[in-house]
Amino acid sequence: MNYFGRAVFILIFSTMEFAAYAMNDSLSVDSLSEPKITSDAIRFIDGVAHTVSSPIRWKGNDWLKVGAVLGGSALMITLDKPNRTFWQNRDSKFWDGIERAGFHYGKPYAAFIMTGGFYLTGFVIKDEWARETGLMLGAAYLTSGAIQTFMKTAVGRARPGTNVGPWAFDPFSPDAGYHSFPSGHIQIATVSALVLGHRVKSPLLKALFYSTAGVTLASRMYSDSHWLSDMAFGGAISWFCTKAVVRRMEENKYKNPFKKQNQITWNITPAPRGIGVIGTF
Repeated sequence: MNYFGRAVFILIFSTMEFAAYAMNDSLSVDSLSEPKITSDAIRFIDGVAHTVSSPIRWKGNDWLKVGAVLGGSALMITLDKPNRTFWQNRDSKFWDGIERAGFHYGKPYAAFIMTGGFYLTGFVIKDEWARETGLMLGAAYLTSGAIQTFMKTAVGRARPGTNVGPWAFDPFSPDAGYHSFPSGHIQIATVSALVLGHRVKSPLLKALFYSTAGVTLASRMYSDSHWLSDMAFGGAISWFCTKAVVRRMEENKYKNPFKKQNQITWNITPAPRGIGVIGTF
């Protein structure tokens, strides 16, 4: 073989050896560049839709959790009256301050401020962590809020302040006094606590964020606005929705859920008469 032929052979062999190394390292055609983050709007819509439709994908263990929540809420009703008595005996400037803080933290405008604040800050300063946090907050507020809003009207449970007891109901009543179950304030406060607690690594910060839901919990019972069971069930709704939203948004970060994935992964493997190329769809 002449020098030119040897040079061509070495070049081809070297190129194929590099390709074999790259392909066997499970590098896809698209992975030679940085993965592209899916559109925020698509991820938001998908996160909401996936969470709302979650019950159709629930299995045995999931339904056991739902049953446990319903059973626990029913048992907690037996504590509603003594718990109310406990809070009626509390009266101080300290608890007045807790009541005001918890009231505002659980209002819808707090949810808008949190969602918009994190997302817009992340968008403006190009901070992915803040933007992602805003997306998760918005989707979790929306899904849990839709469920809570429908239920409190449909169930029509009387608030403690009506003084008709925890077993009084007037379904679909326009009277706000019969919109006690579940609590909307704790729904918003729990979403905030769970999302922010999930997004930080420091145990101290996690504890701080989780404790904020407790402020709203105490606030609404101190003000005689809700029964204990209202708060428990409202928190459970937010827990289920937030966990589903966070999991889904972490899954679809680099994948468009509405687009068929046609990515092919190529692998070079030894063959009886040379080298074989296999494409995996």
